[in-house]
Amino acid sequence: MSASTPFQTETARPRQILVCGLNWLGDAILAMPAIQVLHFHHADAEITLLTRASLAPLWEMHEAPTRILTLPKKGRSLRPMLQALRDLNLETAYVLPHSFRSALPPFLAGIPRRIGLPGHFPRDVLLTEVHRPTGGPGRIHQVYEMLDLFFPDQHRRAFAPPKLAVPTEIREAMRTKLSSLPQPWITVIPGAARGPSKQWPAERYAETAAQLVAQTGGSIITLGTKKEHAACQQVAAASAPNGLNLAGETTLQELAAVLSLSALALCNDSGGMHLAAALGTPLVALFGITDPDTTGALGQHIRILQHAVRRSRDIPRRSAEAEKALASISSAEVIQASLQLLHSV
Repeated sequence: MSASTPFQTETARPRQILVCGLNWLGDAILAMPAIQVLHFHHADAEITLLTRASLAPLWEMHEAPTRILTLPKKGRSLRPMLQALRDLNLETAYVLPHSFRSALPPFLAGIPRRIGLPGHFPRDVLLTEVHRPTGGPGRIHQVYEMLDLFFPDQHRRAFAPPKLAVPTEIREAMRTKLSSLPQPWITVIPGAARGPSKQWPAERYAETAAQLVAQTGGSIITLGTKKEHAACQQVAAASAPNGLNLAGETTLQELAAVLSLSALALCNDSGGMHLAAALGTPLVALFGITDPDTTGALGQHIRILQHAVRRSRDIPRRSAEAEKALASISSAEVIQASLQLLHSV
């Protein structure tokens, strides 16, 4: 399979590009820098982003996609989506996930050029080209894998961090919702989709939130899913009367709006962390044993707190080592880092 540089001549430059997006919030955001470079170098091309329905609102806040198509729910027919792909006369498809299911739509839609990173058999059989990451010193972050997918053998280093823009009407609606709370507004996201192995203890978040309110005179807004409501309520209650729990009560874009209005975000290594960074919100992120050098948030005004030896990006939902590493981070450290960041931005 070829690993040649795509679009070597002007005549070969595609006008219709499909990007099959990654399926988790954090991973999708980490793919944005490479997609932004693709968009810049192919400004005359239309980029169609194929993604899970739950992540469509995320990509609506990004400038690169010309259009967004969503995958059908599991068990639903692929036919309407495949017809939509065929109608676009797509020339090139980039398959970002490693799964067979992600490579299937561009294959069945007959897109002639189908490119991906190395995956597992039989997924790679559905591709026409496999581009292998080159890695190397200073290129261990996940973002470089995506750059090597789009621009193989170029060893690109320069990229802009992810950038999102919340729709004005949603941002202003959330500003109104928060208007009765004293500022600065500090957002706390105590959950993580990966589970306890990436979650700082909720009682530490509660203690920290109470101290931040006492020392800043501001307010705590907790965000998360419905399943994380109890942990979020514990933190918000510790901040009373300056605490507001919005867990399970916001859309993705409303959640993003709250983050964009916040003076500081405090969270675990999670999708919420990456979302805050992409919105330019000053951020204190708490890591257990995952390596921020490979999957850390990209942007400015980011403080990472971690005590453990860094490991690979994948850990089980329950890991005694990871939970111990997170618990070793004290509330005093988090409060100090938060106050320093608040006062320096």
